[in-house]
Amino acid sequence: MCRLASFVAAVLVLGVGSVGSSQDKKGGDEPSLAVAQGVVDKADKESLTVKPRGADGKFQKAITLKLTGTSKVTVLSPQKRGDKLVLTQRDADPKELTAGQAVAVIYAEAGKEGLVVLSAVVQAAK
Repeated sequence: MCRLASFVAAVLVLGVGSVGSSQDKKGGDEPSLAVAQGVVDKADKESLTVKPRGADGKFQKAITLKLTGTSKVTVLSPQKRGDKLVLTQRDADPKELTAGQAVAVIYAEAGKEGLVVLSAVVQAAK
């Protein structure tokens, strides 16, 4: 969980806001980037529902994000190489995800398409 939190912190440091818009809309066609960190509520081939954690650490209302052909879902797969821990990611099928898995998501509001997953990193199920 600590590694996932580190990933989310890195995303936030790069200037993307927490569970909200990071940019003012410049025009009607400009997508708005956002991030969420929390747990998977449910997932299938078309959508990913996430229960995000707020700044106070409490779970907020679940959000449903659309999965498209360009959405990237990976599972964090730490590997031991010698005496070093190397963080790797393997591509995952959204159907592999289970409720309660820790997740960090970068998504965009894409007009009529709604909220679309750009990238999701999920901690391996225990």
